Amino acid sequence: MALLFALRNHPTVLTVLLLVLVLLALLALLALLAASGRVTIEAEKATRSPEDGR
Repeated sequence: MALLFALRNHPTVLTVLLLVLVLLALLALLALLAASGRVTIEAEKATRSPEDGR
């Protein structure tokens, strides 16, 4: 709550830098989750037997 107040009323370099770091951490987390999903899908495709017909 204090961060929102500081960003709205006194956007100093430190508060903007903190906001940027939080956003970068969220983007990194999303990238990791997306990469693990792709790896899982590729592993399922590789282990699927040819008789499945998919």
